[in-house]
Formats: sequence, structure tokens, C-alpha cells
Amino acid sequence: MDWIPVADNLHQIKGTGLESWLKEQKKRQALLESLLQNYNEGRSMSFFCKTCTRMPIDQINEAIKEAKEKLILENVDTSDKKAKALKSIIKNLAFHDNINLD
Repeated sequence: MDWIPVADNLHQIKGTGLESWLKEQKKRQALLESLLQNYNEGRSMSFFCKTCTRMPIDQINEAIKEAKEKLILENVDTSDKKAKALKSIIKNLAFHDNINLD
């Protein structure tokens, strides 16, 4: 089943055009770099890579916004708790939309 993401990418390129697809990939890369810089407690790199590959960008941004609000309300500042909060929100959104992050 390793070929499925490749096939999905080819379908997206065919549908939107290479230039548009590449722009989206750059946005995904920047989003991943931000997640790793701000929420990675040392064990979440693979999870965030899968998230940025499989989830819609808007949904990831929604999860980040929700996590920031939650972290401010709960006055959380440790990397473990920040990562746990964001991962929980992402997992919930992915489950709701039937997105496999395993």
C-alpha cells in the first residue's frame, strides 16, 4: 500500500496542475517546519510528517488555532503538554474525517 500516496499525488497534479500542486507542497513544508519547531517534544516528528502529508492545510491550521487557545486558557508552556494538546486535537479531527494518521 506504499504506492497509494504516490497515486494520490499524481491524481492531484493531473487535476490541479503541477505549479499549483508544488505551491501547496511548499505550504505543507512550511507548516511542518512550524509544527516541529513549536510543538515537537522529541517524539512527534513522524506524527507531524503524516499530518502535513495527509490532512488538508486548513484543517491543520484549525487544529493549531484550537490548541493555542486551549494552551492559553490552561496556561501551558511545557513542550510535552503543548505537543500532547495539539496531537489530541489533530487526532480528533482526523478521526472525524476518516483520515488515517497511523
